[in-house]
Amino acid sequence: MNSFRLSGKGLWARYEHALHKRPVLTQMTTSALLWGLGDVLAQRVAERVQTVDKRRIGLTAGFGAGFMGPVGHFWYQGLDIMASKLLKPGTGPFLIGKVVADTFILGPLYVIAFYAYGSYFIDQTGWQGFHSKITKDFFPTFLAELAIWPAFQTFNFTKIPVNHQLLAVNCMTLVDASFLSWARSQENWVDTMMASLPGADKKQEPVAASAAEAKTSSSSKDKKAAAKHA
Repeated sequence: MNSFRLSGKGLWARYEHALHKRPVLTQMTTSALLWGLGDVLAQRVAERVQTVDKRRIGLTAGFGAGFMGPVGHFWYQGLDIMASKLLKPGTGPFLIGKVVADTFILGPLYVIAFYAYGSYFIDQTGWQGFHSKITKDFFPTFLAELAIWPAFQTFNFTKIPVNHQLLAVNCMTLVDASFLSWARSQENWVDTMMASLPGADKKQEPVAASAAEAKTSSSSKDKKAAAKHA
């Protein structure tokens, strides 16, 4: 146990040193690792595949490195500087301002960027796939994100130093990336989720039966009308 604690302290010290010496590269590396792991969880837990798609894991990790690492680094540093100029640090309005800005500026950009990246590089469906995905899934995804991030960022902005806030976000993103990777891989993730709920099949049976009855009734009327004209 003591050796584990010592090794943990050593890893953290190395991370702190790397973060101080090469902040952007360090944030890109940790973002890549956590986003890649998030996609592994999405495939194993949510999609329940036997063999993971290594290409998809690598490309998802690439999004973490290429987007979340550098963008997150400069966003959290810049957000704190800007909020400090406009509002008094440590006050309620200062915290609320940062949470609102993060939720309604970076939040939508983050979802749009991941769906765009997924459409062009992971699924290779291009503009058509991206447009279809955003049209169907942007608002449900953003609303789902609202259930997590404002509360988490309130804790993050209150308790975590600015230079570690992206790491905290990336740790939480381990869960969020799993959700986004799964949602991106579905044709319509809301319908998929609703269909998987207990009792969903029973609810669909009366609808299907009604549709079948309507179709049969319509067919009978058509036949009668045809016989009458004959």
